Amino acid sequence: MREKPIPRIATNEETAAFLRTSYAAFMANTMSTRAKVLSQLLDPRRDLDNECGYVREPTAAEFDEMYRKEGIARRVVNIWPSECWQVNPEVWVTEEPDDTEFEAAWKKLVLDYDLWSVMERADKISGIGRFGIILLGIDDGKSLEQPVDISGKRKHKLIYTRTFDESVITIKEVEGNPNNPRFGKPKLYSVKFENPVDGSTNLTETNIHWTRCIHLADGKRMSEVFGESRMRPVFNRLQDIRKIAGGSAEMFWQGAFPGLSFQVDPRFLEFGAVEIDKETLKREMEEYANGLQRWMSTVGVDVKSLAPQVYDPSHHIEINLKLIALALDVPYRVFMGTEEAKLASGQDSKTWAKRVAERQNKYLTPYVVREIIDRLVMFGVLPPPEGTLHIDWPDMLTPSDQEKAEVAKAKTSAMRDYVQGDVEMIYPLKHYLMDILGLSASNADIIIKAVKVGDEFTADAGEAAGRPSKTVKLVKSE
Repeated sequence: MREKPIPRIATNEETAAFLRTSYAAFMANTMSTRAKVLSQLLDPRRDLDNECGYVREPTAAEFDEMYRKEGIARRVVNIWPSECWQVNPEVWVTEEPDDTEFEAAWKKLVLDYDLWSVMERADKISGIGRFGIILLGIDDGKSLEQPVDISGKRKHKLIYTRTFDESVITIKEVEGNPNNPRFGKPKLYSVKFENPVDGSTNLTETNIHWTRCIHLADGKRMSEVFGESRMRPVFNRLQDIRKIAGGSAEMFWQGAFPGLSFQVDPRFLEFGAVEIDKETLKREMEEYANGLQRWMSTVGVDVKSLAPQVYDPSHHIEINLKLIALALDVPYRVFMGTEEAKLASGQDSKTWAKRVAERQNKYLTPYVVREIIDRLVMFGVLPPPEGTLHIDWPDMLTPSDQEKAEVAKAKTSAMRDYVQGDVEMIYPLKHYLMDILGLSASNADIIIKAVKVGDEFTADAGEAAGRPSKTVKLVKSE
């Protein structure tokens, strides 16, 4: 009988070499698989915009259509201006109680032409597309195509204002002289005015010189003329919401009337082929589905209802809304509106107030408010300021009257509990007033002194009336 050979035991070096080879092959296979997956995802032949039905480069008309039709798109465009213009800035030259000539003229102009409202409206519609303009109507007797005298030597009057977004504006001419401070900026606009009868923009285009326009462009990058539509970074998400909302509406519409299945009675099949009167059956179905008839007459056919497939789309819409709020750098609860914003944490409110203040000071002040004031001074509509011009926005974190009342109520309740709970034995009154209620040391001393005087008066009055005096515990150590 032949003996089996004794298997040779591999040495440590051979075992290590085998493991290294196996590991290398495993890693190569893994990396090859990952590379294959990534190549499929990043394959330049895959057109994600085309496959998802996204608009690759939206035009001004498409932005305008989205703004007009979709409430979420309108919220995207209006959220920043609405929050920034909750309060109007204060324009002043001197802190003296009497208004200067400039301050008085500015206040009258704001009141007569509602300029704050005009600026807010222009701020909103300039974010629909890449820019917008405010047309300043001046009584200089010239056509809109001619420049206004901006030397400040002639005095004019402001007679009207108009606001336009990019969808009705064409920049016909720009400043081409590189030595001009306005190099690259518009010299002549062409604007379509809306028809006052039907609101359409089918009137003849009107050329307007730049001196009569205030150019607003939010979100500027390299260009001083074109900004970025506020819808542009989230345009795909807005399209997704349209698909989900529209698809869900169709789903519920179709699911409201479940499908029906018509089945021939098997007993009829014993006699051979069975022919169904489709025309009669179709007529019965139309009368049942579209009319008031609630019955169907069928012979040899069994009608069964098909279960509708209905799915709640709220989760998918919520995800897209959160992505939009994230892209806009807006807290989600603030983006969702007043009721949701009330639940926002204090930290969210402070962060949002800082962002709003930053936009007010870095964009609205220099590019909107100051630009209008300077232009009106050039036109002679406003007298020049008699000193340094200040434009101050109120602090968004300043508590309202209702919030102040709630704080006062809470502090009063806390002091009542402090007195009734006899807490002064372990927490001296002065320290409580300073540490808990946030009073200064001098104000705390005034309150303690008033309490002592009041207690002495109450005790003296009680003794004079023949009543035993009531001793009130006071803090002896401070």
